[in-house]
Amino acid sequence: MRIFLLPLTTRQALIYCQRAEQKTTGKASIADRITRKAAQIWSDWEAADKGWKKQLVKYGNQGLQRIPYQEWGLKSFPPSNPKLQAEEIAAGKKYDVLYPGNIMRKDDVPKVMGRLARERKQLHWNRFIGSMVAMPFTIPFALVPVIPNIPFFYAAYRCWSHWRALKGSDHLDFILDNRLYKLTSSPEIEELYEQVAPDAPDFTFVTRLQVLDGSAPPEQILLPSGSHGLVAKVTGVPELSNEVERALWQIHREFEREKAKLAQAEPGKDSNSLNEKAADAKILETRISEKDNTKPKESDRGGAA
Repeated sequence: MRIFLLPLTTRQALIYCQRAEQKTTGKASIADRITRKAAQIWSDWEAADKGWKKQLVKYGNQGLQRIPYQEWGLKSFPPSNPKLQAEEIAAGKKYDVLYPGNIMRKDDVPKVMGRLARERKQLHWNRFIGSMVAMPFTIPFALVPVIPNIPFFYAAYRCWSHWRALKGSDHLDFILDNRLYKLTSSPEIEELYEQVAPDAPDFTFVTRLQVLDGSAPPEQILLPSGSHGLVAKVTGVPELSNEVERALWQIHREFEREKAKLAQAEPGKDSNSLNEKAADAKILETRISEKDNTKPKESDRGGAA
């Protein structure tokens, strides 16, 4: 098992766990069988030429795109359970944490991992309970003919997704608490950032207090859009392509919203600035004109002679 920590901006980073390949022995768990079955059904609907199945997949994929990338990252970790924790402690094996040391300080890596593990735990727990409570209220939608009970399946999926993210955060927290990790700056990932963001500033671990009091440096995007394919190629993890693409889409969307908020908060800032520049130019033009008028003309000079 390997853990990747990839800075997306100077403040935000994507975490992803690449699980070790395991030989399938015995019968798959109920959760795994349901997940595979749901994936197969979704794939079949996606292949449909038209109709409600195609439309449902279209809007469903748009909804999945909006699920926070942090949640997807936590779901990549194997769900924490007492048996798994006992096995990891007994083995004493440390998992490689791969990161770009040329733009990310080694001391910041555990801090970022800890924040990703703990800051969203309460949120996932609350929404897990909320989705579970909502499920019974969606049962009457099953009376609608032909179309399946979409609200129920959505509530069930979000319930499962929040549970997986919660158990993934528990696993990451366990790895950090027991120091079952080894920090490794990957030369390949360093070269990747040198290639796609040669002049980008370093990643900085920023506290909430720094953001509130305005002492934090401005946030900038490090990985450009369209770099997700290269990330997957360099790391050798095809799954990272979708993860990075989704995360960058969400971050660019967030930046655009912040820009729009600033524009609404100060709507006349740009126009006022232009008006001030025009006024300054007018004053300068008037002064030059007055200066020219005070100069003696050639005819006056000749008459005086």
